[in-house]
Amino acid sequence: MLETYLKVLDLDYFEVTEAFKGLADENVWKRPAAGLLSVGELAGHIAYWESIRFAGEGRDLAKCKVQGPLIDERFAYYPTTLVTQPSKDHLALGSEQVCRELLRVHEETVAHLRTLNPALESVVPGWSPHWTYDESLKYTTFHVAYHTGQMYSVRHLLGEETPDN
Repeated sequence: MLETYLKVLDLDYFEVTEAFKGLADENVWKRPAAGLLSVGELAGHIAYWESIRFAGEGRDLAKCKVQGPLIDERFAYYPTTLVTQPSKDHLALGSEQVCRELLRVHEETVAHLRTLNPALESVVPGWSPHWTYDESLKYTTFHVAYHTGQMYSVRHLLGEETPDN
């Protein structure tokens, strides 16, 4: 069953790569309107939660086995992200770099999960009893797809042409 979830996640990440196709570097970190996040911030949000949920122990970033520029507390929660600006390190990442980094985080997190090979009914370390691996994987497949759809919307609001989605 773990492999079935991971196949669905891989399909989500196929669509993520489509959402990045043709994205102008100057639009990666641009918010299309007040109250909306940029494509880069959405990518950071996806990377943050997948890595800490499946390669960490709760929200302690120091214990997360996968690290990188997108795994940043500022991307954890919409209100926190909204009141902060991307760092200079984030702004230095163009479209291709953000997409590659998001894919790297996903691949390393999945590799860690496969090595761990947890019982799906077991609780993810550092999370409440509701967050079993089964529930976490189900939610993560939805979470990635939802925010990928937002990436397309951001691009449309910025006036970009997107791949047929």
